[in-house]
Amino acid sequence: MTAALIRGFESAGLITKNDVALSVKTPSSAQRWKQLGYVNVYTSNDDLIRAHGQGIVFLSVKPEMRMAVLEELSNEAFANTPLIVSIMGGVDLKTLEKEVVAKSYVSKRGLVRLMPNLPVSVCSGASIMCSSLSLQQEKIDLINCIMQHVGICSVISEKSFDAATAIAGCGPAFVFVAIEALSDGGVLGGVDRTTSVKLAAQTVMGAARMVLEGNEHPAALKDDVCSAGGSTIYGVKELEKNGFRSALIEAVCASTKRSSRQV
Repeated sequence: MTAALIRGFESAGLITKNDVALSVKTPSSAQRWKQLGYVNVYTSNDDLIRAHGQGIVFLSVKPEMRMAVLEELSNEAFANTPLIVSIMGGVDLKTLEKEVVAKSYVSKRGLVRLMPNLPVSVCSGASIMCSSLSLQQEKIDLINCIMQHVGICSVISEKSFDAATAIAGCGPAFVFVAIEALSDGGVLGGVDRTTSVKLAAQTVMGAARMVLEGNEHPAALKDDVCSAGGSTIYGVKELEKNGFRSALIEAVCASTKRSSRQV
């Protein structure tokens, strides 16, 4: 997700490579980033924070790795950090606050919990965010504005965060599966793979734009395509018979449960 965000921010003109500072696990990974033109690349989290901790810090690691990352830092690591933004599934604000305050973060500065999705890399993301009560509105607006440059961003309550993560964060994988399946159907019918994938992807994108840019409910748009006795309604019948709608609902529910257990 870190790489996707950086690509999106660069594409949107928000940052240059010189504005980015990050830490990675291995020297070989650091070398790959440097070959791409990034100069502020570290293999020590403590060195990164010592050099750049006066800016906004994004904690973008797997939830189960966060304690190991924080343990690398000095006890004064976040004393001068103006804002910490967490991109970690399942780690609530109360838990995170306790952990970063132990590294001298001032709790009244507040925290942001953010979950972008992979399409931020092409400035078409769907991100969600919530914040601690102490966070100033101007900082909420700042992060929201930044994320609006790489797609849309919804400010929600933390109690809805895991479910929203399942839709936006996990959803692209579900849609990729749907695109692959649509293209498989095309190949089965005799369309070449390249054309089939392009048609499927463009169809999904076009349908999504109609939902986002119009005022009609998706069900009404579906009805517009389904003429009486036509081929589309026959296909929709097969989707219903095979549990398409239920499968997507259950996928979101399963991802929600998993996200809520990652702490």
